[in-house]
Amino acid sequence: MLKDYYLEALEETQKSLQKGKQIWLTNASFLKEGNNSITLAFPSKMYLTNFNNFCKSELQSKIDSLTGSHIDIETIIGEADFSSVEEDDKTEVEEEEIQRKNSYLNPIYTFENFIPCENTNFAYNAAKAIAMNPGINYNPCLIYGGVGLGKTHLLQSVGNYIEKENPKKKVIYVTAETFTNDFINSLQQKNASSFRIKYRKADVLLIDDIHFLQEKISTQEELFHTFNDLYEANKQIIFTCDRPISELKGFTDRLKSRFTRGLNLNLTAPDYETRVAILKKKCEAQNVRIFDSVISYMAENIKTNVRDLEGSLTTLIAYSKLIKTNITLEIAQEQLKNLISAPMASEQDISISTIVKEVASYYNVEISEIKGKKRTAIIKDARNMAIYLTRKITQYSTTEIGNYFDRDHSTITHSIDKVDQERKQNSDIAAALDSLENTIKSKSK
Repeated sequence: MLKDYYLEALEETQKSLQKGKQIWLTNASFLKEGNNSITLAFPSKMYLTNFNNFCKSELQSKIDSLTGSHIDIETIIGEADFSSVEEDDKTEVEEEEIQRKNSYLNPIYTFENFIPCENTNFAYNAAKAIAMNPGINYNPCLIYGGVGLGKTHLLQSVGNYIEKENPKKKVIYVTAETFTNDFINSLQQKNASSFRIKYRKADVLLIDDIHFLQEKISTQEELFHTFNDLYEANKQIIFTCDRPISELKGFTDRLKSRFTRGLNLNLTAPDYETRVAILKKKCEAQNVRIFDSVISYMAENIKTNVRDLEGSLTTLIAYSKLIKTNITLEIAQEQLKNLISAPMASEQDISISTIVKEVASYYNVEISEIKGKKRTAIIKDARNMAIYLTRKITQYSTTEIGNYFDRDHSTITHSIDKVDQERKQNSDIAAALDSLENTIKSKSK
């Protein structure tokens, strides 16, 4: 029973942690549970120390919230001690331990737990096909889209499936930040060979958030050679990114060409029916019942991404368990009022400067350049995007937008019309706009 709560708390904690800190949590192995305690095993003192420093308090808070009582988190260092595990369960636990040492995969991310919709069916089926025959048909593969849409879920689902069906295959899952840190450490320790052995001997290499590698030319160079070795050996390579490859800045052309050589999958926000299905499946998994009116209310009002949807549901489930009451529509409206606001109010809370800042970061240009007079291609694109998004997600008039950008009304209107037309004709631009809009709205909460 406590293991179920732990796995749920683990998932929620990983979502809230910075990417660079997740590794200290993913190396924890669930060992056993007591009346009001769980025991986790760590491979070394370093992992345990960093878990205590960066992850434990947040994990503690999540699991206490889910169970409605304080659960002691006990820890050990080294190989898991299975002496207290029932003999019938010993083989299963040992297999789980072996798998966890092979990669940093989260066992919660599986194809069974992913609910596809019209917008994600292609990506979902392609990922399953890759998992069944890694390195054969769709190699390399890039999954891209905005935050919280399921990129990491699909990426790790492939890894978990392969580890289960082909346990002898070496699956490596890392974030781009971890890949970069490993590379830097290998240079500092003058041990480049161990780094290359680790990554170039993989049967399946899964790298999350490659947009992190922008401007990191040396790391890109190492990834380029790693890519070539694996590709020529017919090893499966999958990356995720928050935007289409064509939108990445500070990336070498030859690495971009490697990314676009294979299959590119675009994830977009789920539709209403899928949001309902996600919420219901989540409730079923946790054995809780929430009224259909509450499910409908959440699905109608939380449209940004799956992460926001699940986070809101976790809030309601925790409230229900702690207060020991059913969640009515009135309770849901009260508990989620800071997350779900009237469209006019929430949109107007987003300033033009916030939008310009995110667009400038996305295009890797200066804010002053977007507001200035330069007319180079990239700056014009960034400026038009910022103008279009301001008009779309706020209540500012074209005159007010023009005053901010120091442009007249006709110029603002032309920019909006131009981007709107490009969005209809170019799926990469549509994906970039969706990604930016989701990021801006999520950061404005």
